[in-house]
Amino acid sequence: MVGPGLVTTGYPHTPEGAAAQLAQIDIATLQAMSVQVADEVYRTWALPGGVGPEAWWITQTVEEFLTSSQMGEVKDPAASVKITPSAALIKGTDGPDWALACVLLKATASYRQEAEIAFGHCERMQWVGGRWMIGPGTPPEPGPSTWPGTQWAADAGWRTWVTDHMDGGHQG
Repeated sequence: MVGPGLVTTGYPHTPEGAAAQLAQIDIATLQAMSVQVADEVYRTWALPGGVGPEAWWITQTVEEFLTSSQMGEVKDPAASVKITPSAALIKGTDGPDWALACVLLKATASYRQEAEIAFGHCERMQWVGGRWMIGPGTPPEPGPSTWPGTQWAADAGWRTWVTDHMDGGHQG
């Protein structure tokens, strides 16, 4: 089901559900590569008391991509960005309604040339109103940025992302 900010929602009330929701927040924002979309996604998926959309790490990533490729405020129609969650890491929980969830994302971008990177993104995720949202406070350190599927990724604690076609892609 598509929720606010055109982000897929409906993930379970579990730490793994928190990681799956974070992955969908990242996918919707990074594939759009638009400052306006990043702002909207942050405002609809982050609880009050956070860093705000301008200082959100994902917004800054969008701005850096657009600046380095000289595109302005939105991705050039000739460019493509594909974000694939590769692994998840739950750094901690505090009861059933709070998890420090991380996703290891593989990004493939194509604009005049193709490039691939992988990076970890972590957020405090809080269960509010029947969905996982980015919790308030200072964002946690990024997850360990290792290449997906490597021994380094396994040693860092990343669990390989498994897609269950029956439930829309929840991490398992």
